[in-house]
Amino acid sequence: MNRGTIIGATGGLIAGVSLATLALAAPSFALFGNNAASVAASAAGQFAAPMAAQQMRWGNYNNLADLVEKVTPSVVQIDVREPGQARMMSGRNGNPFAGTPFGEFFGLPDGVDPRNGGDVPDQRGTGSGFFIPGGYIVTNNHVAGNASKMTVILSDGRQLSGKLVGADAKTDLAVVKVEGKDLPQGLPWGDSVKARPGDSVFAMGSPFGLSGTVTSGIISARGRDIHSGSYDDFIQVDAPINQGNSGGPLFDTAGQVIGVNSAIYSPSGGNVGIGFSIPSEQARNVVEQIISHGSVQRGWLGVQIQPVTPEIASSLGLSTARGAMVNAVTAGGPADKGGIRDRDVILSFGDRPINHLQDLTRAVADTKAGTVKDVKILRDGREQTLRVNIQPLTDDDKTTKIADKSDAGDKPGQMKMSDLGLSLAAGDDGVVVASVKTNSPAEDAGIRVGDKLVMVNQTAVNSTDAAKKAVDEARKQKREAVLLQLQREDNKFFVGVPFSGG
Repeated sequence: MNRGTIIGATGGLIAGVSLATLALAAPSFALFGNNAASVAASAAGQFAAPMAAQQMRWGNYNNLADLVEKVTPSVVQIDVREPGQARMMSGRNGNPFAGTPFGEFFGLPDGVDPRNGGDVPDQRGTGSGFFIPGGYIVTNNHVAGNASKMTVILSDGRQLSGKLVGADAKTDLAVVKVEGKDLPQGLPWGDSVKARPGDSVFAMGSPFGLSGTVTSGIISARGRDIHSGSYDDFIQVDAPINQGNSGGPLFDTAGQVIGVNSAIYSPSGGNVGIGFSIPSEQARNVVEQIISHGSVQRGWLGVQIQPVTPEIASSLGLSTARGAMVNAVTAGGPADKGGIRDRDVILSFGDRPINHLQDLTRAVADTKAGTVKDVKILRDGREQTLRVNIQPLTDDDKTTKIADKSDAGDKPGQMKMSDLGLSLAAGDDGVVVASVKTNSPAEDAGIRVGDKLVMVNQTAVNSTDAAKKAVDEARKQKREAVLLQLQREDNKFFVGVPFSGG
């Protein structure tokens, strides 16, 4: 099976290379664009909404064409230029296809050699955006965030210079400002919370530079996490979206914006009916902060967390895999001062239940600094509530470097745990994993040779005998899995390892 790609919707040319070509080499989840698709012939009947629902600030619409006609002037094309970056590739002028029929489409112009100090052409791209009240334009960060020059093209053909007000990489949103007379009316925000799978939606933008393109479809799913950031909560739609649609609006049958188009899933770079839009509930808050402060202010809890897998839930006695498990607590941070410890499972934050990691991440981010929140945790099999004073987030998230996977055979002095599929040994700084059996529960859990064993079932261990005793205790309690806390380089994490019975 071919692996799909998440593609950014910026379209156009980058240093003379078509983005349709670059999309083939895009990372697993990039940002995307839009494709022109035909609207159903009987659109009026197919997408008709109750008159009461359509009696919004935009008025009544007898059919889809009336709605599109009203929205179109507020949607813009954004042409951007970014400073080019030299690519060191083999071949003439860094062109791996030099001397082939494809040579003219790749590489740098004649006489340009970045290795000898030659100029590098600017990167060029095309995205979309839409007006909101006040002359502001909403778009994606990957469209406008790094632009050295922006040209905003209105539906009537006018071209205005755009100025970046601010951008937020974590949610892929940006705000652009233009000056001019008789600017289009701003589109109203809709309520994405009420949007349901099956609801009719419409996407508009400039796929491949084709401005004013509208496509129709339905909401396919809610709350999608495409691993593009910590705050993923995308609306999935099947309305055709292609390169160049990034930043364009996703609107409902009342002409209200319920999402900002941001990415597509594609194995080839083209539309396959799986697009992702940032919900208006999230976008509106971010946009308002950018306009007011030039940046986004978020709350900070001061913990490293990981998902509660079914194996971890089983080892803790939880009936379902829910909550966020604390790997580590930042010394002196809000969580530390509030009494949260590593190995706690956070079950709720304020009045918001925590079922997945993103629930906690978004709940904390949405909390104003200085606010005290009740945090319900599970510790040693008992639930308790702590009060934590949330502080402002000032630093970017740290990235974790993961070592390459390795395996090794058992050696003298190792303690073998066959039903877990690993062996332990005494190291200079405690107990370490000496070997991991191929296709074992330990391998499936992601354990690697060299990992330091910190805890077994929330009990600290400093010897192989202590580790064996804690594992044996889990067997006596007839648990289906044992909970291990491991440390890899500077990062701690928990895994639930089921007993195999071997």
